[in-house]
Amino acid sequence: MISIPQFLIETIILPGLLAGARVVGMFLSVPFFALQTIPARFRIALGLVIAFGIPVEAGVLGKVLLDTSPYRFFELIGLEALVGLAMGWLVRVGLIVFDLAAEVFSLQTGLSFASQFNPDQALPSGVVGSLFGLVGLALMFALNLHLVVIEILFESFKTLPAGNWPIGLKLETLVRVVSHCFGIGLILALPFVTINLVVMAAQGFMGRTSPQMNLFSIGFALTIPIGVFLLYVLLPVFPEALQRSQEAVYNVLRSALGLSRGS
Repeated sequence: MISIPQFLIETIILPGLLAGARVVGMFLSVPFFALQTIPARFRIALGLVIAFGIPVEAGVLGKVLLDTSPYRFFELIGLEALVGLAMGWLVRVGLIVFDLAAEVFSLQTGLSFASQFNPDQALPSGVVGSLFGLVGLALMFALNLHLVVIEILFESFKTLPAGNWPIGLKLETLVRVVSHCFGIGLILALPFVTINLVVMAAQGFMGRTSPQMNLFSIGFALTIPIGVFLLYVLLPVFPEALQRSQEAVYNVLRSALGLSRGS
């Protein structure tokens, strides 16, 4: 019969389970790891592999004594899972810039009528929203922003031991970062609104000068190609918009977890 030493259980297995709750919680909510197309077993297994490497690699988790009550241990696991979910949700907030821009673009060009079921959010989503979401995820990987999230996750175990909630995650802080990302998305969507107003003014002028003209058929024929051309012009701005929104999110995470800017 194989016996596991008590020291190994208290320093590796039990702390690894606590760390795994935080890692798995983040993997279930952060955008680039929470895709429904990725099997849940793979995400959970990857989170547990990373989590059990934290006590060995960093050596920062304390002992979890065997005489700890099961209720207390499950309470610690639930709190760690909430911390991971909150971290992943904040990273998801940084992608709101593309959601807002996609909705405005769809409404202004009339492409909001074409909707499809988005399996990642389990909700009906526009074609433009799905496209902007994929562009945002591609930019996250291209700019190595996913590695920054993993770095913050690893460093959080040094400043925020298991069983503690980040004091810096306050309601006013969350409202401030959401409003900041919403403002960036609104600025990104303003060119679409401006161009649509110009096109509508031109249609009104044409309708007054030529009443027999069918403006409904001409309007869609004008707004869709103009909107697609404007999207082509604004695509190079997307990386900068994503960097600004995610920078605000990462600063909030670092300050809430007690990490320095350079760590």
